[in-house]
Amino acid sequence: MNGDKENRQAKRYPTSCIVELDSGTGVTRNLSTTGVCFTTDKAFEQGLMLRCFILMQRTGSNITRLRCEGRVVRADKSADGWEVGLHFTTFDW
Repeated sequence: MNGDKENRQAKRYPTSCIVELDSGTGVTRNLSTTGVCFTTDKAFEQGLMLRCFILMQRTGSNITRLRCEGRVVRADKSADGWEVGLHFTTFDW
């Protein structure tokens, strides 16, 4: 890191969940109450509004689909494709 203060508003939790998008799928890297970071094979423009579903499952329980809408705050090329940061505007269980 280059010493810049990060703009994180909430604690992030490392997790690996499937992300369903209109244009394909991704996998979460981390999740917080204000946003999600996920990898995908598609680039998204900063500022774009996205809708997605995050599939969450505890061991031995049913899958819960978290419906999210948010604004893309970053999209960086990575070894896994694209790393996308989404700041939630709404989410619903």
